[in-house]
Amino acid sequence: MPSHMVVLILTHRPRSKLADKSYHRVYEVAFKIALEEKANVVIGKKSTLSRAQNRLEVCADAIRLAIKAGAPKLKHKTIQAVVDHITQTLPQSSGEYFPELSRPYLKALGFIFEHRPNAERLHNSLWLEVVEFCLDGIDHYMDSNFDDANSLTLSFSGLGAGHISGSGSAPTSSLANGISQTKTGSISRQNVEDLLNILLPLISATNAPILDNAERITNTVLSLLKSRTFAVNAVHQLAFSILNTVLLFCRQDQCSLVQNVVQRSIALIPRFWQGKFNTKDQMLNSVRDETIILFFIIHLHLERSLSEDPTSSLLSQTEDLLNVLRTEYSRRSERDQLQLQDLEMVNQGGSLRALTPFSLHAFRLRPHNTHSERNWANLQVIGLLERLLSLDDERRKQEAQKINDTLVDHPRKRQKTDQRANGLLDQIKNGDARLRLAGLQILPFVLQVCQFPTTFLEELLVQLGTCTSDKGDHIASWAFLAIAR
Repeated sequence: MPSHMVVLILTHRPRSKLADKSYHRVYEVAFKIALEEKANVVIGKKSTLSRAQNRLEVCADAIRLAIKAGAPKLKHKTIQAVVDHITQTLPQSSGEYFPELSRPYLKALGFIFEHRPNAERLHNSLWLEVVEFCLDGIDHYMDSNFDDANSLTLSFSGLGAGHISGSGSAPTSSLANGISQTKTGSISRQNVEDLLNILLPLISATNAPILDNAERITNTVLSLLKSRTFAVNAVHQLAFSILNTVLLFCRQDQCSLVQNVVQRSIALIPRFWQGKFNTKDQMLNSVRDETIILFFIIHLHLERSLSEDPTSSLLSQTEDLLNVLRTEYSRRSERDQLQLQDLEMVNQGGSLRALTPFSLHAFRLRPHNTHSERNWANLQVIGLLERLLSLDDERRKQEAQKINDTLVDHPRKRQKTDQRANGLLDQIKNGDARLRLAGLQILPFVLQVCQFPTTFLEELLVQLGTCTSDKGDHIASWAFLAIAR
């Protein structure tokens, strides 16, 4: 039977009248044809190879259309047959994919699990089979394309040799200039995106056995994100989304794993916040949104890690992240920052927290505004980072005081350790109106979660009073909001 007959079988009568059994029979015929055409490609001579490859491509595309049409109607047995055929037919003995099959077959597998019930009805053994297939494909892509591929697969016990240092990294426009590529395989970047699109709905199923496989998934995803394979695109957005989904599942049951992910991921985030903010770059904004979600998931684990080992490189990486986020937000144009019209004042005596998470003691965010929610989240993360670092400052102050108290005969002078507070003051004193406005917007979010000494608050009130007389209406208004806080 010619391969295009598969499509004719489906169009012979309305799809709504085709049930699982009918699709199963269609797939059996199509799979048999595909195996025959694949054999012709493998053993074909040079003179006939091109025609054999074209026939295999047509057959694979017909299978893709057939699976797309039948995905909502399929039962477990048929899904098992589709998975077995694709996972056994697509890879070559070397681990590479047959080029004629890779795109349509991976798309077809993605269509299966786009239909949420198909992912939720999978038996654990089949779920694991598909997940392993996706992860093996991503691992092979990295092994085939990078010099130091082996070092990218990091062990659960720690960073290992594969840690790519430097939280201060290249701008997002230069992410493609990372590790040099030495050899290429048939698994492409587009294939990796397709594999991630298959993986995401599988791990998003409510009954997915993620806890037993979280380490394997996070290892591969973090290795992909660390590899600096290409400029920011859908692969990064999907990878962060998968990482966030796994962490949401296991953040309470596998604290050691989550803390390990914290140590390996905190240096990744600044890479995606370098460069100029662009409201029209939806992909970059989506990736940044995922990094913000990641931080909200891990920030308590980050606090624990910093308290347990304050001398680790994690502290400097956290400070680098804060500096990058503050700098990026401060450099935005005024229209790209949080706007006064995005806010509404509140009754400070009311139970505001029960109403919305987008709220502080003095004001809250007006609902149904995605752009302003993104700005609010950015400022909230800056506030939380300031808190984490201020806790470390307080710890250092207490240690210094203990040392000073033990030196009874020759006490040392008390060291000035309010560097974080001084940094907040310096920004609202800045002569650049844009930087000063950003500093005033950051202040309420910092004051919400941080405690400062009375002397600093007194000095801050004096400086805010000066800002209220500024000729710029926005600066004066934000100064009043900070005072209200």
